[in-house]
Amino acid sequence: MNTTFADTILNISLTGPLVRIELGTLKATVGADGKQQLHPTLTQELVMPLEGFVRAFSMQESVIKKLMADGVLTPKDPAPAA
Repeated sequence: MNTTFADTILNISLTGPLVRIELGTLKATVGADGKQQLHPTLTQELVMPLEGFVRAFSMQESVIKKLMADGVLTPKDPAPAA
């Protein structure tokens, strides 16, 4: 089994019955203003059937709910209306 590391999902697109998920890493660079900036770099693409994507989303949602119930994550306040 291969292990793939990703800092983030860069894009998700639907092509027919397949979901394409672009994975990426974040590389730190120093900008002209001297501040550190993170730049995403595409590293791999995960392609899965729509049904598998929906099941995976459900699993991730369950983990997030458990982390919130355990106090590991806290919900963000909604952004104020403009």
